[in-house]
Amino acid sequence: MRVALMAITDEGGEPVKLGGRPIAWHQLQAALALGCERIVCLAEGPGATLGALQREAEGRDARFSAVSHARALSGLISAADTLFVFAPGILPDREWLNQALGARAGIASLPAEGAVERGFERIDRDRAWGGVLATRGDAVEALTLLPPDADPIAGLLRIALQRGGRCVEVPERWLDEGRWALLGDSGAAQRMEMAWQSRHVPTPAIDRPGEMLAHFLARSVLPRTADRPAVAPSIAIGGATLAVAGGIAGYLGMTVGGLAALAFGTLASEVGERLGRFARAGAGKEPRRRYIELRDAALDLSLVAVAASPQEFAGWHAPFVALVLVGAIRLAREEGAQKPIRPLGDRILVFSVLFLAAVGQGFVPAMAAVGLAALAARIFWPRPRS
Repeated sequence: MRVALMAITDEGGEPVKLGGRPIAWHQLQAALALGCERIVCLAEGPGATLGALQREAEGRDARFSAVSHARALSGLISAADTLFVFAPGILPDREWLNQALGARAGIASLPAEGAVERGFERIDRDRAWGGVLATRGDAVEALTLLPPDADPIAGLLRIALQRGGRCVEVPERWLDEGRWALLGDSGAAQRMEMAWQSRHVPTPAIDRPGEMLAHFLARSVLPRTADRPAVAPSIAIGGATLAVAGGIAGYLGMTVGGLAALAFGTLASEVGERLGRFARAGAGKEPRRRYIELRDAALDLSLVAVAASPQEFAGWHAPFVALVLVGAIRLAREEGAQKPIRPLGDRILVFSVLFLAAVGQGFVPAMAAVGLAALAARIFWPRPRS
């Protein structure tokens, strides 16, 4: 069995967090990616962080145990187990761990110069411990020889070194890139936050201003919602529902109000979706592509419904123009879309512009102008070279 040992990093009684999650939560994701079936957490006592870790581990079919001292480890870890040890505050790269320590025991190491000044523990003249090691489970039996108040994680590192464990070097540049970090306090986590978020959930380009706004809104509320898993889907589904309601209202003749609800609902739905992506960041979970496809289809059909209102627009002209615009929006969202039409892939922006046009009694002409301009650019503008 593969077992992971970690500890909660506290600062003044509060866990150090990254992306709204305790550092131990990120270590848990790395342990689960390594195939660990049992998670053992060192903690002084019960608390909200332990409860969240237990729910996450058991929800992923792993067993979870919390202990307060090293002597309890021998009853949880057998000699035949493979033990992965995470130093408090370490934020490792999951893919590297799988490649370097997934098949063989070893000690992650960094060049001492540069690593020690960042808080990593020196293990010899040239190297520092990278904060993760893999060893045999019988190492916990040797902890009984240490004083009762000894740090079990430091003791396991010493035992692994005494046994001649191989050192596997972590690329030094990762310390600067943020792919490997030691976050022992909230200040270090805050300095790391922006780079970590950008790597896992990139900020939309400036030519998608509506999506950029949704991204910043999601990032601003993330610290208060990351440990409440129901918030993100509630906002996403609620926003999509509001947008569809706007489409229905528009079909019933309330064009301006319907477009306002459509634009605001699309923004809220995108905020919820990005909150979900932030919540899944570091867990290795795939984005919910099927949901996104269904949501986008509902948003596009809602726009067509507004244009198809028999009370506001006679004949087929308005819904036809809306369908042309929907086609342009989808073309603009393709990966190889030309720069001039990329902003049209931002539904929040497009629906907001149409709302303003409707206020000025120019809804259908605005749809026609935007859709035809996008199609013309798609056809005649030089495509970027691959």
